[in-house]
Amino acid sequence: MERRRSVMFFLLCSFCIGIWLIGCSSNGDPAEPGGPGNPCEPDPCEGTPNAVPDTCISPSPTIFSCECLDGYIWDLGTASCPEDLCDPDPCVPIADAVPGTCTMPTTTSFACACEDDTYWAWAGNTGTCEDPCDPDPCGGIEDAIAGTCEGFSANVFTCGCRTGYLWDRGTRACVEDLCDPDPCGPIEDAVPGSCTMPTATSFACGCDALFFWDALTETCEDPCDSDPCETIDNADAGSCTGLDVDDFTCDCETGYAWDEVTDTCTGPCDSDPCGDIPNATPSSCTDLGEGEFACACDFGFIWEDETGACEVNACEPDPCEEIENTVPESCAAVDEDSFQCDCVSGLGWESVRMRCTSCENHRDCLLDCSPLNINFNFCRTSCNNEYDLDCDCEFGLQNPDYVSCRNQCNLPLNQLQEYLCSVNCFFDACLAAEAL
Repeated sequence: MERRRSVMFFLLCSFCIGIWLIGCSSNGDPAEPGGPGNPCEPDPCEGTPNAVPDTCISPSPTIFSCECLDGYIWDLGTASCPEDLCDPDPCVPIADAVPGTCTMPTTTSFACACEDDTYWAWAGNTGTCEDPCDPDPCGGIEDAIAGTCEGFSANVFTCGCRTGYLWDRGTRACVEDLCDPDPCGPIEDAVPGSCTMPTATSFACGCDALFFWDALTETCEDPCDSDPCETIDNADAGSCTGLDVDDFTCDCETGYAWDEVTDTCTGPCDSDPCGDIPNATPSSCTDLGEGEFACACDFGFIWEDETGACEVNACEPDPCEEIENTVPESCAAVDEDSFQCDCVSGLGWESVRMRCTSCENHRDCLLDCSPLNINFNFCRTSCNNEYDLDCDCEFGLQNPDYVSCRNQCNLPLNQLQEYLCSVNCFFDACLAAEAL
């Protein structure tokens, strides 16, 4: 019982240290850590087989442990009380095993530490301590030296080999030493003394800067030697940089990017971006240069360079066909909701009311202002397809029938013949008749 409590205390401390390392405060209340809640409420030990109710301990919002009945031990991984395979100690009767070193790597198996030169070898849920060098395997291996075995695990060992041979762990054999004598010395652009054996039947050399080892030809090669960038479309000649014996990159012209998979300089249209854009027509990409592109759009949409998308097109269907005095198929979208049309000769486009009009017959100022306070001279217009209604009725009286855009007053005498307008009327420059 005392040993079981010691093991539980050790496990709980290990988890507390791990939680502290990832940022949990050691001063907080483990029952209320500020996370998802207390995993001990309701008591999980109550329904866990072989667990003792009301013994739950929670070092974090997601971890808890329970005390277990004698003969069982708490397993954090499965949150259960499996059988304690280390009580009584199974290591005692095993040859070369160290008593008291039993551990449970899983809930159904145990392992023991072994004496020097022996290693734990699994046998189902149990195991034995084995010496891979007993009996000596080197004596029966060709070109190996008997008595030179050195173990590293239950089934891994090395042997010393006679001159001209090296031990190969993969094949458990003495293979010919391909690096003696040094093959790298006479190889052009190879570094003398850099020979290694990546396999039991091959060698490799280190190479000078800009060169890479070619295992097939056993030579040092420069992938940029023939300047592959010179023959690649839209690549800059002489810009090759080697990455491996058969791998390189090139600098690309403006608007293109290097594709490591195809070893080409790709433009913005090469991957058909239009196929992934909503309401765009696949394979309709147009390269605009500088890495920019445009797509054709479905009916009712128009391509917007600013957004790189097909936006709703106010010109489809063509609204100009239905507007009087406009030129059919002359619509130009201003934004998603507005447009403008070309007008027939002598008329200009009025963006507010979306129609063609002229200064000579436009009477909106008269309709929008009081008839006694209209100064139509201040209806600002250019009459060049940019008409913008802007009435200004602050400066004197204006003849309600006066509809031309001139800087003159043309007021007749009123019914009492009391006032007469001067030729250059401005502000309140209308004079009494007797003043003229």
